This record gives sequence, structure tokens and C-alpha cells, in this order.
Amino acid sequence: MIVLGVLLLLVGGGLAFWKVQNQKEPEVPERTVVPAQEEEPKTEALAVPPPPPPPEEEESPLKTEVAPPKPGTAKVATGCSSPCGGTETAALLSALSAKAGQARTCYNRALRVNAGLEGKIRMAVRVSPSGGVCSATVAEDSLHDAGVSSCVTQMFKSASFPAPQSGCVDVNIPINFVSQK
Repeated sequence: MIVLGVLLLLVGGGLAFWKVQNQKEPEVPERTVVPAQEEEPKTEALAVPPPPPPPEEEESPLKTEVAPPKPGTAKVATGCSSPCGGTETAALLSALSAKAGQARTCYNRALRVNAGLEGKIRMAVRVSPSGGVCSATVAEDSLHDAGVSSCVTQMFKSASFPAPQSGCVDVNIPINFVSQK
């Protein structure tokens, strides 16, 4: 009798062990981890006003004489003589304003390091008769952030714009940077 009890215990234990070992673990679907995309802060309206319509028979208020670029600092485009005597077109002013709006990406990058960064940069851009950029320099800087100034300058230097009328033109573009908190 004792032998029969031990035998039943062994058979029961063996069956329990076999059942546990043959049981498949429930399949857990494999999770794919996708890193969160860092989004640029949404901007409502930039502090850069749209360009005014071209005045008739008057010179644009944006046109000013800018000192010739320092040697080795400008990307030379054909037809950039000093002084420039061309006239801005509405298409050129609109394209320059759009490029100023794109400069917000340079500012947003700097905001990650300095959340209180605010100020104004005035870019002096000389556009060749063909629309190439002869020079782009920071003429005024109350932002005082070298990274933003360099980024914005490079953005303008690497661009091309609609051709001005009758030669090259010098244009000043004010860009206000205000945090969108």
C-alpha cells in the first residue's frame, strides 16, 4: 500500500512536471520602440512684418548703401560692383522676407540652450543682378548670440533670390527674435 501511494505520487508529480514543461509561454507581441521625434516649437507669427508693396517712382525704404564686404568674407557673385544702383522688385523683397522667416530655425536651436534669448538682428544683403548673393553680413545685433548670427548669415549667403532690376542692390532685413513661450 505504501508502495502504491509512493507510485501514485511519483506519477502525479511526473505528470505535473511534464505539463508545466510542455506548456508554451504565451506569445507576447514584440514591441518596437520608436524614439520620439523632436519637433520644432510651433511659431505663430514672426516678428518680421511682410514687405510693403513696391512704391511707384520712389525708392524702397529698405534700400540703403552698405559698406563693401570685407575681403574673404563674402561669396562673390557676378555683377557685384560698388556701389549698387539696381532696384528691388516685389518678388525679391518677398523672397528676402521669406528667408528671414526661415531664420527662426537658427533662433529655435539657440533657445534650447538659453530660453531667455531675445533680440534683433539686421542683415545687410547685397544681391547681384542675377539674384546671387554677393555678401550677407550682420549690420546690427542686439541678440548677441554668435551661433544665431553665424547661422542666419550662412542661410542668406547660400541662398539665391529673384533678380533685381537694373543691377545689384543692397537691402537691409530686420529680423526680430522673440520667444513664443
